Order: sequence, then structure tokens, then C-alpha cells
Amino acid sequence: MRILAAVLGSPIAHSKSPLLHRAAFAALHMETSEYSRFELTADELEGFLDSHPEHIGFSVTMPLKDRLVTLAAVRGWDIDETAVLTAAGNTLIRRSGRVQVANTDVRGIVRAIAPHRDSGPAGAGGAGAGRATILGAGATAASALVACRDLGIAHVDFRVRNPDRARRVLDLAERIGLSASVGDLSRIGPSAIVISTLPAEAAPDPIWDDSFAPGAIVLDVAYAADSAFLAAAAAHGLRPVAGTAMLVEQAVAQFEMFLAAARADDPTTAETLPTSDDLPAADDLTARVASAMYAALEGPPAPVQA
Repeated sequence: MRILAAVLGSPIAHSKSPLLHRAAFAALHMETSEYSRFELTADELEGFLDSHPEHIGFSVTMPLKDRLVTLAAVRGWDIDETAVLTAAGNTLIRRSGRVQVANTDVRGIVRAIAPHRDSGPAGAGGAGAGRATILGAGATAASALVACRDLGIAHVDFRVRNPDRARRVLDLAERIGLSASVGDLSRIGPSAIVISTLPAEAAPDPIWDDSFAPGAIVLDVAYAADSAFLAAAAAHGLRPVAGTAMLVEQAVAQFEMFLAAARADDPTTAETLPTSDDLPAADDLTARVASAMYAALEGPPAPVQA
């Protein structure tokens, strides 16, 4: 099997997706597989997809996420639950003649946060138990909201600059059975989970409530080298989770989909990928891919070995 994939968006030069996916190829000795990047606007997406049928999958970033879901509905493609709920897709997969659109950002957020949770006060009746605070109200905030549902959160407090723009996430909260409230960015109250979906340059400097329970977690999805927002949260006793965790975990989920599609696809598109017998079992494969991607962010990817 040979995987040919790419990341699409604009701007795209800063994307770390090629680094991550190429590191996974190297870890699995998939020397013939390729992962590249293409600068595209929303208006160019449909024509580009039609003119690149040889690609088995794409990672999709801004400003194409909403357009991808709209296009999928028009073209009759399969759309997974998370992409439907959030009205945003970050993954396109071609498998056995079918096209699927998915949103792995939700799984990325869940996988980034879940290992840090425990049965401490924040998760078992302490201040903020069952509550989350999400900064922002855009597409990533919608993904964070669905992730909070999957993590067992019952109420989400959105903190935004313009409350009028929160209608999308408030409607989504109602649809998935969560209660929600809206406030400004000046203060963050007790929560079991705090997620900032704001760009690094737009990070606020809020007042943090003094009653956060031990075990509360904060994730900054912006993956800047140094997050002043995370540093401030840690100073108030929260457990910081860097945005690189979400970045890697959503990419691992994408890679699993790319690989599954390649295994199921027509043999003419499968040149020299390892056979199923050569690849590790599912859990081991996920761990190996995740390890390679995290390592790639620390330095150059490991060389491909024969």
C-alpha cells in the first residue's frame, strides 16, 4: 500500500501536518508514501479535489473546514457525526469508491485531556465539577464543546468578546444535551476543564477565580512555543495541557483513517506499503504513530530505516 495525502488551507506554510504524517510514515517504514501541502481558498476546494483523484486523503484546515462539510452535503459524501454536529470537517478520506468527511479535532481534544483527568475534587464534586469553560465561539469551540460532552461535562460557560457570535455554539449545546452560558473574557470561574480556542495572538489575560479545585485541567489549542495563558492557569493551580497534544492526537486519528482506507482500497493504488501482517496491532500502531509524531515536534523526524 502507498498513502498519498496532503494538507489543504490558507495560509498553509506554517502547518506542522507534513512533519507529523511524514514522521508516522518513517516509523512504519512506509518509504513510498507521501504527504504534502497545498495553498487553497474555499472557492478552490471543489475543483482541487476533483483534479487530484490519486490522493487517498486530505487534512483540511482554515478556511476550508466549513466549506468541506457544505460540499460533502451537496456531493452526497458520507459525513461523520462530529462533522455534522460542528458543521466543520478537517479530514477527507477516499475509501473503496466512497468519500467520507470527518472532524478529528473532537477526538484530538478528548485524547489530549483524558490522560490528565482523575477522580480528584474537580471531577468528583469539588468546585467546578461537571463544568467546563471554553474561550471562543468558532469552529474549534464547537469541536471543544462536543469533546466536553464526550468527557462527561454537563455545563459549558463560553467566554467571548462578542456574545452575539455565540449563537452557533449555544444552539449546538442544546442539541447535544448540555446547558450553557455566555460571558466576557474578563474572568474565568471554577471549572473542571478550561479550553482556549483563541489564536495565540488573541489570548486574553483574565482574572482567574481562586476556588478552582485541584485536578482542574486547562488546554490551549494554540500551539505556540510559550503560552502565557497556560502559564497563568498553572499559577492558579490548574494542570496545563499544551496545544501540541491536541495537534498530535487529531493527526493520529487522521493517520488511522488514511491507513484504514489504504488497506481497503483497490490494489492498484497499493504499491509497496507494508502488509497487515507486517504492521503492528491496532493499539501498538496507534502508540507508535503517536510517539513518532510527538518526537517530530521535538526535533527532526527519525530517518527512514530499511
